[in-house]
Amino acid sequence: MLVTDKFVFLHLPRSGGTFVSEVIRQFFASAHEIGYHLPRVALPAEYSHLRVLGTVRNPWAFYVSWYCHQQANSRHGPLISFLSEDWKLDFIQTTRNALNLGVIEDRKLNVLVQALPDRFDYERRHVANFTKDVMRKIRGSGLGLYTFRFNQMFEPTDDVYFCRVESLRADLVAFFEKIGVANDALRSYVLDSEKKNISEHLHYSTYYTPELAELVLIRDRPLIERFGYVFEQASSVENEGPKPSVVSP
Repeated sequence: MLVTDKFVFLHLPRSGGTFVSEVIRQFFASAHEIGYHLPRVALPAEYSHLRVLGTVRNPWAFYVSWYCHQQANSRHGPLISFLSEDWKLDFIQTTRNALNLGVIEDRKLNVLVQALPDRFDYERRHVANFTKDVMRKIRGSGLGLYTFRFNQMFEPTDDVYFCRVESLRADLVAFFEKIGVANDALRSYVLDSEKKNISEHLHYSTYYTPELAELVLIRDRPLIERFGYVFEQASSVENEGPKPSVVSP
C-alpha cells in the first residue's frame, strides 16, 4: 500500500501494481509505503479520507499470469504449494484447485489453513497472501481465488477507482486528471514506459480447456459481471512462436 497526500494505492498482486507503484514513487514526493499488499481494512484511520486507487484484471488472464509467475519463482509459499501439490500438478489442475477453494470439503481446506501463518509482517516483501483467519473466510463462499483476493484487498469497493490492466495506462492518466494532478511529464511517463514485472506467456486463452474457462466464469462471476469481462480468443499474431511450459517442472 502506497500513501500520498492525494490518494492511497492498494497493490493487488498480478494486476499491474508494480507499474502503478513505480509511477507513484516517481512523481509523488509524499509517497511512502505502509505495508506491501496491505488490504484496505488495515488502512490507518489518519488516511481514511483519501481517495483509493486500485487495479483489476480479467480473471482468465489473472490465473495464467499468477501460475507462470509462481512457476518461475524460486520462492514458493504455502498456498501455491497446496494448490499445485508441490508442483506435481499442471496449470489446468492447479487452477481448478484455486477456483474450487470456496467449495472444497472442510478437511482439505483445514490442511491449507494450518499451513498458513497466524499473521504476517506487511513490511516484508515476500509474505503469504493469506493468514489462517483470512483463508477461513473462503469456506463455503463458492468464490474463486481471484475474486476472493480482490474482495479481501479492497472491501468496501464501491468508492475505489479501479484501473483495468487491459487499459491500465489510459485509466491511470484518467485518474490523475480526475484528482487534478496530471501534467505533461506524468502523462508521457505513464503512456510511454515499458511494462513492469510481467510473466512470460502467450495469450491466456491458449492455456484453457473449455471446461476450465467455464469454471472461471462460475467462480469469478461477481468480478466478471461487475467489470464486463469476457473470455477472448487469441489472434494468430499474438500466438506466434513457441508456447512456454505450464506444466510442473
